[in-house]
Amino acid sequence: MTENDPSAAAQSHSVGPIELAPGVTPRHLYSYLFAATLSIGMFTYLVSLTPFILSENLGIPESEHGRIIGNLQFLQEIVMLISIGWWGAISDRVGRRAVYFISWIIMGVGYSIYAFATSIDQLFIFRIVYALAIAASTTTLSTILGDYPREESRGKLSGITFFLNGVGAVFFFVGMSKLPAIFQEQGADAISAGRYAFLIVAAMAFVTAIVMTGLKPGRPEGVKPKTPALVLMKEGLLAARNKRIALAYFGSFAARADMIVITLFLVLWVVQSSVAEGLSAADAQARAGMYVGITSGAAVVWAPLFGYLSDKMDRVHVMVIGFLLAGIGYTWLGFLTDVTSFSATIPALIFVGIGQTSTILATTVLLGKEAPAAYRGSVFGMLNLFGAIGILGISTGGGYLYDLISPGAPFVTIGIANTVVFFVALLMARRSSKTA
Repeated sequence: MTENDPSAAAQSHSVGPIELAPGVTPRHLYSYLFAATLSIGMFTYLVSLTPFILSENLGIPESEHGRIIGNLQFLQEIVMLISIGWWGAISDRVGRRAVYFISWIIMGVGYSIYAFATSIDQLFIFRIVYALAIAASTTTLSTILGDYPREESRGKLSGITFFLNGVGAVFFFVGMSKLPAIFQEQGADAISAGRYAFLIVAAMAFVTAIVMTGLKPGRPEGVKPKTPALVLMKEGLLAARNKRIALAYFGSFAARADMIVITLFLVLWVVQSSVAEGLSAADAQARAGMYVGITSGAAVVWAPLFGYLSDKMDRVHVMVIGFLLAGIGYTWLGFLTDVTSFSATIPALIFVGIGQTSTILATTVLLGKEAPAAYRGSVFGMLNLFGAIGILGISTGGGYLYDLISPGAPFVTIGIANTVVFFVALLMARRSSKTA
């Protein structure tokens, strides 16, 4: 019997404690988990090395980095806002495998050209290519978490996925962030060192595209052939009539911004503070990578445990806990006065890592349960669209908060946003318990 036999579609498989949906095989799952391992690192590595590109390739003074980085992220989020809902609808229409394959090809192209920018204008143009890849890949990454597991295993698979996200992030920020310094030690100049690092990551993206051919082929069950993408996008938006889906969309504003504020502003904060202490740009970048690696390491340890607990609780209660943890962590980090102090910063970073993975997991498992299978990709596309709006706000306003108020201001802002979602989820949970 093969995967393409009609009888195979009804078969159910399991991988360890993960019960898979009918028609999903271990090969499909392993292909997905390979991409999950590299995804977050790929999504953020380019952003985290942007200060290095600005300093070494373009000679931009550090006093202008905050606003330029914020504006680059603003452009990225605009592109995502325009395209992400469309990518989700297309994944419903043609299948997840095709969209995921294309996203990794575009990712490889984006990394291949980014470090070769010779002007700010080129950097902005190249960032558009990268943004298209992120939009397609982010939507497919989260949608498959809705497709592949049975409901009773959704939290566990989400926990394992975010565990692998964290492992990949640690690999990129602790290991790969040192590549420019390593190449410089071998005799390369600063500009060439940055280019070599980006080309290595581009090659990894192309390899991942090949691995994506192992995903489950075809359209999701229940999707009619040739359903217009705009119709699917409309269904994804109207799904918010379900209050739990609306809560997931609302939570995505803060949850997605949680992730980007670390790579945008923590890296910048640490790099600038370290250079002020006398470190070279490469060594400062390595220290920033270590800090992000610590945050990701905390997420790695926490994700499987929180995923397991999520399968034991009502999904709204998972939202309450996740956003409370994130609110505490980001506010704590934002009020630090010396981010180069290891003893003061590390506890806050650990709490941030726990909160960060909790919010993403909470919104994912809630939406995975509530989203209709016939247009799940469109629903997750909308989730990521609302997340892109949140990222848009923090990348734009955060840059000015960083430059004009303090480096900690963006983190306090995100802490407040997470706290607001916590209170909304808590109110919904209380109302549900009263009507039960």
